[in-house]
Amino acid sequence: MNYLMHGEINRVVGRCFLAASMLLLHSFTHGMKPVTSDTLDLNLNKALEIALSDNPTILIANKEVDRVDYARKEAWSSLFPSISADGGYTRNMRLPVLFLPDGVFGPGTGGAMEMGFRNSVQGSLTAALPLFSMSLYHNIILSEQDVKAALESGRASRINMEAEVRKAYFTLLLANDSYNVMARSLANAQENLDNVRRLYSQGMVAEYDLIRSEVQVRNLSPGLVQAENGVRLAEMMLRVLLGLEQGLAIRVSEELFDFEKSELPANDVAESELTNNTQLTLLDLQLEQMTTQFKLVRAQRFPNLSAFISYQAQAQSNDLNISDYQWAKPLAAGLQLSFPVFRGFAIRYQEKQLEIGREQLQLQRNYAERNLMLQLNNIYTSMLKALEQIDSNREGVRQAERGFVIAQTHYSAGVGTLLELNDAEIALTQARLNLNQSMYDYLAAETEYRQLLGQQL
Repeated sequence: MNYLMHGEINRVVGRCFLAASMLLLHSFTHGMKPVTSDTLDLNLNKALEIALSDNPTILIANKEVDRVDYARKEAWSSLFPSISADGGYTRNMRLPVLFLPDGVFGPGTGGAMEMGFRNSVQGSLTAALPLFSMSLYHNIILSEQDVKAALESGRASRINMEAEVRKAYFTLLLANDSYNVMARSLANAQENLDNVRRLYSQGMVAEYDLIRSEVQVRNLSPGLVQAENGVRLAEMMLRVLLGLEQGLAIRVSEELFDFEKSELPANDVAESELTNNTQLTLLDLQLEQMTTQFKLVRAQRFPNLSAFISYQAQAQSNDLNISDYQWAKPLAAGLQLSFPVFRGFAIRYQEKQLEIGREQLQLQRNYAERNLMLQLNNIYTSMLKALEQIDSNREGVRQAERGFVIAQTHYSAGVGTLLELNDAEIALTQARLNLNQSMYDYLAAETEYRQLLGQQL
């Protein structure tokens, strides 16, 4: 049974070490904060608050929402009129020439004749307003859908971050509880050793019992060291995930069983809909975007109608006395209609590509939904089994505690053996470790369950 007990501790330490290694690699990639020796009093709510306010993934998601919102405003701005102003000055180093037939204006006329003036000044002000453009309207719709997708991606980042923090926090609580169990086990073994020494000094027990008790204490010491390492690794894992400083000590004020619930989140998996699942929601938004992209391509078949107004001012002279110029100021307004006639079937082929892409995305969505539903069923089953195991292990702890008390009483009265006492102590330690592990399994499964449902925890 010593092997079973140490195996349980090794699983806790191994889980902490693997997660901490991955998170440390992430932290070295993104930089670490300086070492400090402060202590942080932490509970689950505070851990979530820190993670959601300082985590780079959340900050990047928020920036992405801001970016696509500006893109949406840019698309809407296309509905406003566009106004442009132009101006220019031309100096004719040589005047333009007009060739006329000989004698066109009488004898001696014709040939090359210079025209115009040395200086030419012109300016214009033009305004245009789109009146009808299907491409413009669908582009605006697409920008609105981009904002929805960015918001959903941000929600997914927050849900995933909350799930990671909860698991890391529960891992720390499990490591703390495992350490406490091993400390109590070592304290019991030390108490038994003191009792055996007292009885041995009175000649009531054999030397073998004394040696066996001393060996038992020494055998439990490595387990306590492993449990302490598990706590240290779990703290490191949570510290890196929250972006806290190196060396910052964490002091938690909660235990695993503070989160115990008497019932499951739902009565049946069939009643748990995946409508809020972030993966499916993002796929649905991608389907909507692809439909809009198809309409955007098809809109190239429609005409575009716009209105314009143009005002010009121009003058020419051989001198630079602009105040004496005679200005011509034409003003024009009108409508412009453009209609696509033939583009070599390019639009049709683009439509076909988008149709196939949408069919692929729909198949991906259906496949993802089936997999998520299967995961949901498996996790729900794990939660049921974990609850049953909690009840069974709690009864096991109660019986093991009673068995340990009986074994102590028998041994002190001289009617029991040291082997029975050691077996009872090991059984009690293993029962307590099993109870803590089953509680952790339930909390981890519940976190994954709510994460799949798209519920912010």
